[in-house]
Amino acid sequence: MKNNSSNPIAKSRKRVFCINQNNSSLFTYKDHAYHVFKAKQKNLNKNMVSTIIYDYEIMLSHYKRVFVTRIELHPNAYSADNKIIKQFLAQLTTFLSDEYQSKVIYHCAREQETSEREHYHLELMLSAHKVNYSDRILSLVKAMWKMHTTGTVAYVDNPFCIVYRGNKASLKHAIYRSSYLAKEHTKELNGKTKGFLSNKLPPAKNFNPTNDLMLVDPDITFEKNKRKQVFEIAQDTGGEPIAKTSKPSNYAWFNTLPHSQQLKECIASRTTSLNHLTASSSAIQNRQTYRYKDALVNELSEE
Repeated sequence: MKNNSSNPIAKSRKRVFCINQNNSSLFTYKDHAYHVFKAKQKNLNKNMVSTIIYDYEIMLSHYKRVFVTRIELHPNAYSADNKIIKQFLAQLTTFLSDEYQSKVIYHCAREQETSEREHYHLELMLSAHKVNYSDRILSLVKAMWKMHTTGTVAYVDNPFCIVYRGNKASLKHAIYRSSYLAKEHTKELNGKTKGFLSNKLPPAKNFNPTNDLMLVDPDITFEKNKRKQVFEIAQDTGGEPIAKTSKPSNYAWFNTLPHSQQLKECIASRTTSLNHLTASSSAIQNRQTYRYKDALVNELSEE
């Protein structure tokens, strides 16, 4: 058999993703329009899309930067209701809130098409001041899901992003991908069982529901355009090149951190000592936390 490994053309390449009129449509929320996923079959549930965008507002009312990550959950057996997934999401939310000292919002879509079992698309939102990389969180979700259901998970490409208060450009790809959870197709087999689950979080005291400044702030847009113009003028006049602070990912909608930042986050998030796993008998409230961390340590060692 001929070996084509040395032929660069034979190597599989990831196609660059671009939001366009064929795969997206515009969804109006308050005073602005946002690109959302265009389903090939059926439509998006408008109430679900509104809930998702509203939750971005709520999180951004609490934090200037919000971390968003995605993962797929596969149970080991079919469930006719959402009892198991609700219990898991409640415990996961409590654990992540304590672990990262952050408010947590989740969106979870239950889907089933040709498989005998349902699966879940899970999206998590936390403070980006507390976490800015997905490796450890997704490992924790995997360990907890395996412990609770003996099920499996599936990772998605570019599984996280960071959005910024009032910066609509940072929300474009995030809202587009989040809106995928609101598609009506593949939820038909759910019957009367809810196909979309989310938790409620009250907004910050300074939140004003009559405007959408959490999502689109004219002052921020003005400053971004001003910096862009300065950069373009410097390039055209042959001046000193101005280095861009970040480079967006060519794939899907999540920005990828620089490798140096990813390495720092990985090192910081790994367990350096196992002393905290040997809880005293008096620390009853922490036992569940240690079980999850223990499962995470085992997961990382297996990998």
